[in-house]
Amino acid sequence: MNAPARIAVIANGAPPETPGERAALARCGACVCCDRLPPEGAPPLLQVVGDGDTLRAAVPPGFLHRESEQETCDLAKAIRWCRRHAPGARLDYFAVTGRREDHTLANLAHIYETAARAAVLTQAGRFDLFPAGAHTLPARPGGAVSLISLRPQRVTARGLAWPVEGLALESLWRATLNRAAAPELSLVCEAPLFVYQPWSAP
Repeated sequence: MNAPARIAVIANGAPPETPGERAALARCGACVCCDRLPPEGAPPLLQVVGDGDTLRAAVPPGFLHRESEQETCDLAKAIRWCRRHAPGARLDYFAVTGRREDHTLANLAHIYETAARAAVLTQAGRFDLFPAGAHTLPARPGGAVSLISLRPQRVTARGLAWPVEGLALESLWRATLNRAAAPELSLVCEAPLFVYQPWSAP
């Protein structure tokens, strides 16, 4: 399989309809869908992956990979499929939020555990996931920025209104609700880190 460099993984939450989501979707060369068909505007389908319990439409022949095990959700199954069949591709995630909150938390946790550079695009904004190390990313001066870690670590971030210098992140809220003070942020993290920014100013 000649997989593209960037794949959209599309779950079953709120569909990607905002301009930010649509622009990110257009940058993906193909999509893998979790127990669903691709939404309007999605790139070409690579595979539908899941256990089949929420699939409501016929999938084209050769495009369905079914896993009946119930230890993991359809998103985790889709991530495994991508890692087997497109190990070098970057995965960006759509429709992982916007419906049941327990699904939202579980989906974000599965994505976090990949520890790979990725983005989670939602109707309200985007979570950028960075692996451990030093990174830079664009920001909108004055815009909201939250740093979120699902495991304890120390983080340094420059370009924020309130300094984050070797801050111990021991709770999910510890580095949330900051603001960008520059058009570029620099980060140093000891473990994977989500950086959340809304599409528009609060």
